[in-house]
Amino acid sequence: MSWFYLGGMLVLVLSLGGVAIAHDGFVWDDADLIEQTDFRNSVTGDIAAFSVDGCDPCLGSTTENDQWHLLPDGLLWQSYLAAPQEPRISTVIFGDNKDGIFWDATLGGRVGLLRYGTGEARGASGWQWDLEGAVITRLDLLHAEDVESMDYRFGTEMSWAEGPWAMKFGYFHISSHVGDEYLIRNPTFTRINYVTESWIVGGSYRPRDDMRLYGEIANAFRASGGAKRYQFQTGAEYMPIAKNVRRGAPFAAVNLNFREAVDYDVSTTVQAGWSFQSLKSGRRIRFGAQYGDGPTSQFSFFQRRESCLGLGVWFDY
Repeated sequence: MSWFYLGGMLVLVLSLGGVAIAHDGFVWDDADLIEQTDFRNSVTGDIAAFSVDGCDPCLGSTTENDQWHLLPDGLLWQSYLAAPQEPRISTVIFGDNKDGIFWDATLGGRVGLLRYGTGEARGASGWQWDLEGAVITRLDLLHAEDVESMDYRFGTEMSWAEGPWAMKFGYFHISSHVGDEYLIRNPTFTRINYVTESWIVGGSYRPRDDMRLYGEIANAFRASGGAKRYQFQTGAEYMPIAKNVRRGAPFAAVNLNFREAVDYDVSTTVQAGWSFQSLKSGRRIRFGAQYGDGPTSQFSFFQRRESCLGLGVWFDY
């Protein structure tokens, strides 16, 4: 038994057999004794297996390929590329047909909570429970970047994918708000409380690996502020995967939105540009141009019609 100072503290050491003290700390000559016992497994359990496989062994599995995955990598259902109200991270600066210049910024995303299926981040199959949320903000660049309006979206969905087919079913909430600066500059403006609580069903098909066709219907069981019950979306996407990831690849997408609130007057959004995608995670960043025509995507002004053209950056999960 001996005493020594370590980091300013007086430490009592019991020397047992092969224990020795070196100038840089403890050296255990018989440290492999720990490896020869079940001490490590009794402490760590299956943590290592969980980290490597990404599948919780406590949840079990029925086949070699289909397993339960807690917080899985990747998604079975991806947000539409050209839909302006989808959860993602994006920024678009554009001019409209009324000589305005605006900045639409979206901060949000879609994540998987639980999956039963295969474990790949890209091209997986099975069932997955997702959570989504976003705030879509419009700034007026000609008026000191004043906040004109904000739409808040959040929801939860069950998604399924098998081969070229995918579908989703769930719930989402939309609430729209006008910016304080806009109200100050427009004191006669009457604010509306545009809100929807909707069930949503969607399906998609990939005729080729680089193409996607989709459609969905939203049925609002609660609507106020001029919002009405039904909303439809459909569109097509072209997204080839680059042979050289660092060089990227082109993309193009079109989205058509029909809402009962505007008598199904179609809102069209078209995008084209260049993208870079991770082959492992499936996440991508896109740079390109966006054209829009029809009822505005900012629901505080849902009766406003606009044509706009701009440049944007989009990050897709």
